[in-house]
Amino acid sequence: MSDDPASAEHEPLAERLSGLVAERQRDIYPSGVMIGLRSVQRIHVSAGRFGPSWSPRLVLAKWVLQGSGAMQVDDQRLVFGPGQVAIYLPTIPHRFWAMAARNRFSWFSIDGPFAESFVMELGLRPGVYTVPPPSHRQVQAMAASLADQSISGRRKASVLAIAEWYRIADAIGAKAPASAANQVRGIIAERFSDPDLSTRSLASQLGLHRGSLSRLFHREAGCTLVDYMAKIRLQEAQSLLQHGDESLTGIARQCGLRDASYFGRWFKKLTGRTPASYRREHFRPS
Repeated sequence: MSDDPASAEHEPLAERLSGLVAERQRDIYPSGVMIGLRSVQRIHVSAGRFGPSWSPRLVLAKWVLQGSGAMQVDDQRLVFGPGQVAIYLPTIPHRFWAMAARNRFSWFSIDGPFAESFVMELGLRPGVYTVPPPSHRQVQAMAASLADQSISGRRKASVLAIAEWYRIADAIGAKAPASAANQVRGIIAERFSDPDLSTRSLASQLGLHRGSLSRLFHREAGCTLVDYMAKIRLQEAQSLLQHGDESLTGIARQCGLRDASYFGRWFKKLTGRTPASYRREHFRPS
C-alpha cells in the first residue's frame, strides 16, 4: 500500500465477497428524525481500497472483525485490527483500506442535521479505538429497521443507531467536552494578540475540522467565529485608544493586527471612524 495519496487512487477497490448489506435509498433524506441510520453492513471483502463515500454528510463507525484495515485522516494513517473501531466524521478527508487477502468488516453510518454534532458532543473524534463490535443480533436489528421507511420505522432505526454511539462512547470512556463556544472564548481571551490566531488554528488546537468548529460556535454563540474574534480585538483597541498614548502600530500589534495601516482600515470598517478620531473624542487620561 503506497503512502502517496495520488498513487492510492490507482490501487484496486476492495471487492465485497459475501455478507449482510442494508441501507436507505440514496434519494431518501431522513425527514422526521434529527439523526438517521444510513447504512449497516457486516461483510467479507478482498484486499484493496474502499471507494469514497457518495455522501459528505455521513458519520461512520467501522470495525475489523477479521483481517486488518487502515484509515487515513488528512495525512495520518492508522492501522486497525479485530476489536478496534475507526470513527469518521464528515467534511474531513479520509480513506479506508482492507489489508489482508480476505477481511471481515462491520460498520454502520448515520446522517441527518444533528449527526455530526451529536457524536462530537459525546466526546468522540476521528481515529481508531479499542471497542467491541456490535453483536450480530444488533446488526440484524439495525438492518431490519432500514427496511421500514415510515416515520416510526425511521425513528426506531434512529434509536438503535444512537444507542450504538452511546455504547461506543462508554467503551472508550469519552468525556463530554466543555462547550465548544466556551473553549474558544477562553483561547481567544488568551491569544487575541496573536496575529496567527484564526479559525484554522483554533480548530487545530481543539482537534476539530474548521468547518465543524465554525458550525458549533455559531450554533452556541449566535454569531460567527470571525465576528467574535473581531469583537474582542475591537474592544481591546478601543480600550487602548481611550486610556493610553500607545502608538497605532503598538495598538495594532497588541490586537493581533500586523501593521498600523491595516489596523486603521479595519477599525474604520467596524466603527465608521478612524482610530485617531475615536481617540480624540474618547481619550480619558489615567
